[in-house]
Amino acid sequence: MRTVATIVSISLVLLFAILSIREDGIFKFHPSLMAVSYLGFMFQAINIFSVDNTSRSAPITKRKQILIHSLFQVGSIICSIIAFTAIYLRKEQGNKSHFTSWHGLIGFTVFIWSLLQSTGGLLLTILQRYIRSLGLTHAKLRIYHATSGVLLFTMSCFVIVLGLASNWFKTKMPDEKIIYSVIFYLLTSSMLFLAHKCVEQVKARYVKRKIAMK
Repeated sequence: MRTVATIVSISLVLLFAILSIREDGIFKFHPSLMAVSYLGFMFQAINIFSVDNTSRSAPITKRKQILIHSLFQVGSIICSIIAFTAIYLRKEQGNKSHFTSWHGLIGFTVFIWSLLQSTGGLLLTILQRYIRSLGLTHAKLRIYHATSGVLLFTMSCFVIVLGLASNWFKTKMPDEKIIYSVIFYLLTSSMLFLAHKCVEQVKARYVKRKIAMK
């Protein structure tokens, strides 16, 4: 199942990259790098912790999982900052208002959330001793971080789905409404699949394990 999810993730990233490659100016970096950031890096950062019993590969140690997760998140943040800067400058060049659509408004919220989420994850990793000295439970904070991350990824998928209804995406699609609708629902279903995979991963790692330990 992890392999299928990875294939879906890479396919979505490639699709947005191909659709964006012929765009003029800096706008091409917005849809392409946002897809790389969230559908690519962020999804893989969460998926690395997946408990996949069907995989034949050797299990990855916890330390390596955290390292890979951190590297993916660094890539996600770098790409999202470049993508956000690209659309911000494009709006400035065209003397257009910022955050006037649901896509832009919720997208900005997700972008800020991403920065806070990554900062929280970094602090959770490097300040473990300090956290314990404050009487906080590191295990619970990890659950909060994981839950927040899954919600963040789900919201990022929702923002991208809103982007599928944008004029830019529609100009890339065939004129026939039926074909556009089929593509729209296929892409939406693919992103829902990735979000569902992340939710199930967190449930398996924390919720079901906690129930089994009782």
